[in-house]
Amino acid sequence: MTIRSVVFDMGRVLVHFSHDRMFEAMGEVCGSTGQQIRDWLWDSGLQQRFERGEIDSEAVREELERCAGCAIDQDALMHAASDIFTLNEPLLPLIDRLKEAGYRLVVLSNTCPPHVEWITRHWDVLERFDACVFSYEVRAMKPEPEIYRVAVAESGCEAEECFFVDDLAENVEAARREGMCGAVFVGVEPLRVALIDAGVAAACESG
Repeated sequence: MTIRSVVFDMGRVLVHFSHDRMFEAMGEVCGSTGQQIRDWLWDSGLQQRFERGEIDSEAVREELERCAGCAIDQDALMHAASDIFTLNEPLLPLIDRLKEAGYRLVVLSNTCPPHVEWITRHWDVLERFDACVFSYEVRAMKPEPEIYRVAVAESGCEAEECFFVDDLAENVEAARREGMCGAVFVGVEPLRVALIDAGVAAACESG
C-alpha cells in the first residue's frame, strides 16, 4: 500500500533534549540535587503520570515541595523543566519537502503541556504538521496501542499508509504491530533512505 502520511515522534527526533539537564536545573530551583529530582520525578512515576494527563503541573510542584520540604516557585520550576530542548534543524528541509508533496504529517509524542508550550513558543516546527497527538491529551503513552490508533485516525489514512519515525525501537515495533510502517530515527540521511525504500518519493531530493 502507498504511504500517504508520515508520523514523527517529537523528542530526540524533531527536537533534542537532555533529561540530566532537566534534573539539574529543577534541582537548583528545589534546593535539591539532580539525583534527588530524578528519584522524585522520574523513578517515582510522577513524570509519567504528568505525561498521561493524570495530574497537572501544579500537582507536580506540590509533590516536589513535599519531597524537598520547601516552597517552590511554579514558573521557575516549569522553566527549569522545559529549557532543555534544541531544534533538530537538519530535519526541517525533509519535513518541508514531505509537506509540499502532499503527505499528511502528524506528531505523536509522550510529553507534557509545559514542554509543548516551550517548543511552540521558541520554534515553528509544530506548525508544519497537520495534527499533533500528545500523550497527556489522549491519556495513553507509547508503546500502548491506543495512542497509535489515535495517530492513525488523525492521519486520515489506513495504518498501512502511515510511516512512523521514533528514536526508540520498542515504539517503532509497537507501531508495526498496529499495521504501520516505520523506522528508528538515528539521523536525517538514514531516515531519508528509509523513506525512499518505503516509496516516499519526496525523500529522494537531498539537501
